[in-house]
Amino acid sequence: MLTQESARQITERIFLYSRADQTEAIINNATQSLTRYANNVITQNVHENELIDITIRVIKNGRTAQVSFNQTDDDSLKRALQEALILAKNQKKDPQTLPLVTRQSYEELNTYVERTTQVSPRERSETIKDAVRECAQHSLNASGIFANRANVIVIANSKKLFNYHRITEAEFTMTAIGPNSTGWAGEVNKDVSALNPLRIAQQAADKALKSKDPVSLPAGQYTVILEPAAVVEFLMFMAFNGFGAQIYQEGRSFISGKLGKKVFGDNISIMDDVYHPQNVGLPFDFEGLARQKVLLIDKGVVKNLVYDRLTAKRDKKNSTGHALPQPNAHGPLPINLVMMPGNSSLQEMIASTPKGVLVTEFHYTNLIDPMKLTLTGMTRNGTFLIENGAITRGLKNMRFTDSVIKALSNVELISKETKLDKGFFAGGFIAPALKINGFNFSSETKF
Repeated sequence: MLTQESARQITERIFLYSRADQTEAIINNATQSLTRYANNVITQNVHENELIDITIRVIKNGRTAQVSFNQTDDDSLKRALQEALILAKNQKKDPQTLPLVTRQSYEELNTYVERTTQVSPRERSETIKDAVRECAQHSLNASGIFANRANVIVIANSKKLFNYHRITEAEFTMTAIGPNSTGWAGEVNKDVSALNPLRIAQQAADKALKSKDPVSLPAGQYTVILEPAAVVEFLMFMAFNGFGAQIYQEGRSFISGKLGKKVFGDNISIMDDVYHPQNVGLPFDFEGLARQKVLLIDKGVVKNLVYDRLTAKRDKKNSTGHALPQPNAHGPLPINLVMMPGNSSLQEMIASTPKGVLVTEFHYTNLIDPMKLTLTGMTRNGTFLIENGAITRGLKNMRFTDSVIKALSNVELISKETKLDKGFFAGGFIAPALKINGFNFSSETKF
C-alpha cells in the first residue's frame, strides 16, 4: 500500500509537471482479497494487489477538466496532464467552478487494522470450511463470501493540500439454502478479528431451517419487524434523495421545504457521523475539507442538511465536508448515516407482537415517488410469520410498497443493538432493528 511519503511524492510530481492554474489529484490505492463459496465448496479465490486509480482535475483560465488513469511513471503523469489541459481548453468557462482549497486540518480516524490486511487464502478457506460445516450438518447448502480489503485515499492539490487516510474492511456473509427456504446473515468490520463467522453460519442456518415449507400471507398492512440489513435500505435511499443540500435547493428532496418541521416519529433521530465507533470512512471530503458530524433528524424534526462548498455558498453557510469528487451533478452526499438506537431488542419486539412479519433483508428495492420517498422491493432470505409473540413459521417472499416517511412515523420500538453495513464512497451505514406498525405489503409471491 502507498505510504504517506510515497503518495506525497506522486502528487508532488503531478503538480511539478502541471501547466494548469490549479491542479487537484485524488488517488485510491486498493488491495482486496475475496474467497467465494457455493454449494458448500469454495468456488473462487481472487486477490488484486496494489490497484491504483488516479484522477487529475485541472483548472485553466476558468475552464476545468479531469482524466483518470492507473500508472505512476513520469510519462503517464505528463500525458494525463496534457490530455486534461486539452480537454479543459475545449470546455466552456464554468462560473460555478470554485478555486481549490488550501492546506486543511482534520481529525484523524482509526479505521485501519493491520491484521485485516494479513488474512491469507488458507485462513479464509479454513474459516469457510468451519462455517460451512454448520450448514452441511443440517443438509443445507451454504454460499457467500469472505473478503478483506484495504484502501489508501489521498486528496491533494497544488495549493499545498495533502490529505491521506487508510481504511480496512473485512466482510463475511452466508446464505443457507434448503429445499424451499433460505436464510442470510453477515457482518462487516474494520477489524477481521471482530467478525464471528461461526455465529453468522449458525444464524443463517437457523433462519433457513425455521423458514422451511413457507406459507403465503395475503397482501395488506401488517406490523413488521425489520432487521438492520433491511433498515439500511431505507437509509441508503434517504441519503441519495433527501439530506444533500443540492437536491434540497432544487426542490427534489423528500424534505424540501421542511427544515425545522416534524417529518418522522418522535423516536427517530439520524446523524451523519463518520466518527461513530462502529463506522468506517474518510475524515475529510473530496474537496479536502474536514468531515463534520451533522444531526439531520432530531426526534423526527428535520434539523440540517449536508453541504459542499458550492451549495454552502448558495445558502450563505459553511461546507459540512460532504463533497463528492468535483465536478458532479448530484451535489453533497451523506455517506455515513447513523440511525440512533432505542432501548429494545429483537427478541422483545417479537414477544410484543400479536401478529406480524419479521424481515431479514430486502432486495431489488427501487424508488417510486421521490417526494414521498415511496419504495418498492422484495423480502429475501428469511421472512417469518409472528403470532402471539413468537415466530411460528416461514413466509413466502412478499413485495412491499410503502413510503419511508410513513414507515418511520409509525415506529413502535427500536433496538439497542446496531449493525454496520457497507456504504459507498468509502462510507458505511449503521442501523438498528425497527418494529413498524401498518407496513404495506402490496403483493405475495410463489417462492
